[in-house]
Amino acid sequence: MTGSAGDRAGGDLHGRWKALQLLQPVFELVNRGAPRAGFDHRRYDLPQLALRLIDFVVLNQASMEGSVSPAAIVDHVTLAARRMSPDDEARPWTKVAKLVLMTLLNDGRPHEVLWREPVVNGEEWSEAIPFRFQLLTVTEEIEGIAVKATDQAILIFLQALNTDLADQALALKIMVEIQMSAKEFDKALATARQATRTAQALSASLREKLDDTRRDIRSVDWAGAMPTWLAEVLGQVGQQLDKDRQLRDLARRAGEDPAAAGVCRLIEETVGRGQDVWVRLELFLQQAIPVFLAAQEVQRFQPHGLAAAIDLGAQVLTPALFADDPEFEALVEVLIAGTSPPHVLPQWGLDDLLRQLLREPTVREMRSPDVDDPGELRDTAQDSIPDDIAVCATEILLAAAHSPARLSGILAAGREAGDRVEEPVRLLDILWGAALYVFVNSTEAVSDEQPARPDLAAAIAALVAVEDGTPLEDPRFSGPDLLLASPLAFDRIDAASTADLMGAE
Repeated sequence: MTGSAGDRAGGDLHGRWKALQLLQPVFELVNRGAPRAGFDHRRYDLPQLALRLIDFVVLNQASMEGSVSPAAIVDHVTLAARRMSPDDEARPWTKVAKLVLMTLLNDGRPHEVLWREPVVNGEEWSEAIPFRFQLLTVTEEIEGIAVKATDQAILIFLQALNTDLADQALALKIMVEIQMSAKEFDKALATARQATRTAQALSASLREKLDDTRRDIRSVDWAGAMPTWLAEVLGQVGQQLDKDRQLRDLARRAGEDPAAAGVCRLIEETVGRGQDVWVRLELFLQQAIPVFLAAQEVQRFQPHGLAAAIDLGAQVLTPALFADDPEFEALVEVLIAGTSPPHVLPQWGLDDLLRQLLREPTVREMRSPDVDDPGELRDTAQDSIPDDIAVCATEILLAAAHSPARLSGILAAGREAGDRVEEPVRLLDILWGAALYVFVNSTEAVSDEQPARPDLAAAIAALVAVEDGTPLEDPRFSGPDLLLASPLAFDRIDAASTADLMGAE
């Protein structure tokens, strides 16, 4: 293994180790907190309750209100614990909920774990590197104390898929379109729900960054990463909403078939909920720059007077209290008289009393709220994957299933086949979205057999994607140059590599 490959492998290992450590509070809850809690913890699935608590906080954080109180969290988890063990005579459901919440909060302190790097024989032991993180934080809101989810909790909400959320949402929506065109409506419904969860996680993450900016502007990288990320997400909002409108129209037309009407209605409702999340996310994006400017003015540009440069206790009060000079004693008496004046009852004059009693009642005029016209958000576009693009993309992806191909090669094949379709750019989008879906959707089972029928959904289902660190060189797309093939083809490559290695030995 070369040095660069070894460093890259070590970085990937460290990243996966961090993702694994995010579940450390859950294991601490099961192994340490539960046996000492004073109730029969074996009747309750505490890890599931912890995940339900994180989901509840993230979903509330993705809404316009953006916060949830500890009492609401306890009520939600208490109800889940009661449904989990309704026949528990001790009725410790509230105690279970409070235990889960307090373990994840950790008294407001970060959880800390240590990364220890192994060394070669004869070398000195390397120092342990601390990794600190928090899943939940407590903040002060106008309504009172609120609980927020951090980016680490949002990763757990998304099954620890550390990918670009906006790109992942778009890839999932393209896959919904492909699955509906293939009449695989059950798979399309599951993919649509995952796309909605991804949009909710993106909204919650943005809300968390804006709250961090209001508290401390230095905690967010407004000089580099944050403006670039905002511009990229804002540029995709219109594309996301257009794709949502296309999917809802496709679901309505597919629902005309009585056999698929129920599933298509659920798909339309799920996509509609995701569409509302993107509309609210656009409002958050429009508020980002004003929030940054206001925080910058308050935290950095606020003028400070002379009092900010004087330590009243160390430089004024302490020397005055312990001095023997009569002038300082007189100064102490003046300070005490000024800081603690006697309590005097208010003195009401007759004219002031009459003015208060006879004043006219004031009515606060409130402007009517601006309500968006639903028609502006629900215009339908008559669009789906054309037949010529579906046939051409299927042929290119089937060729990758027979023989491993890079994403750059697949895109090059799509450009060469551009004269066969009416929309060459649309063909490239379908190929790129299919490759990205295969890469991020690693939980879905993949068949080793070749597809029985040459349609687009079956061609994608037969592929797996591997990232080996090669960057994608393409004028339109960026990211890793994925290697795509069927699992059987990868097995053949591994077997050939092993035979060559044994022959060389």
